Amino acid sequence: MLFDFLYGVNTIISLLDINSGRRKIYEIIINSSKLKTSRINEIIKKAGVKKIPIRYLNPGDFLNYLKTKTTIYATGEELQGSQGIIARVSQYSYYDLDYSLKNELKGKKNSLLVILDGITDVGNFGSILRNCSAFAVDGIIISKNRCVQVNERVSKISSGALEELKIYRVVNTVKAIERLKEEGFWIYGTTAAKEPGVLSAGDINFTFPMAVVLGSEEKGIGHLIYKKCDFLITIETAGAMQSLNVSIASGIILYIIRNSVSLKS
Repeated sequence: MLFDFLYGVNTIISLLDINSGRRKIYEIIINSSKLKTSRINEIIKKAGVKKIPIRYLNPGDFLNYLKTKTTIYATGEELQGSQGIIARVSQYSYYDLDYSLKNELKGKKNSLLVILDGITDVGNFGSILRNCSAFAVDGIIISKNRCVQVNERVSKISSGALEELKIYRVVNTVKAIERLKEEGFWIYGTTAAKEPGVLSAGDINFTFPMAVVLGSEEKGIGHLIYKKCDFLITIETAGAMQSLNVSIASGIILYIIRNSVSLKS
């Protein structure tokens, strides 16, 4: 049986609070030197209520566990990043896009999806998930071949956001967009280019249901996806720097979208 090993206090608290049953928590492993930490004790109490086994290891054995049992690289950075706690859980199970379109997303007011194209950096992916959680995104679509996949580091960087979001993995992003359009979704592609037809995100009256496409900083969104977009939008900048890190750009775009909904209501 294959497992995921999630680590970090915020991640595991979110896992315990939000867990919908899609992830089975087999056990929680705690570095015994961290027992005086209030948030570790909070996790112990929550795990006790859910009857989740807890194993306590001394610092040396905890480090050895990281090195030999998990896929977490036991560098000084990763050891510190674990914050002395690991959860052994079932592997992440992606959601089914077609099922959601026929059920919980069908007819939902102000539905908002995010499509990631060519995002290969784990840090950017995790940060984008945090932004998606903050701005109540209904789901994130990633490509099986053109995007970083869900893993332990993504979960840690997302600070638990991964566990509350719906991630859809598709084989062909273009076909997924076509499927969204069949259900009435408007597709907004993002670009750093200042060219005819590209609109400032701050000046648009967004139409729902909608999906916003985010591409890599190096290449942007792919040409075939670009052609499928109903609108192309950009973030107006005032300084010499013309493009933003994709995770930062995602936060700005999602804030603008959600703020536009608030202004209308």
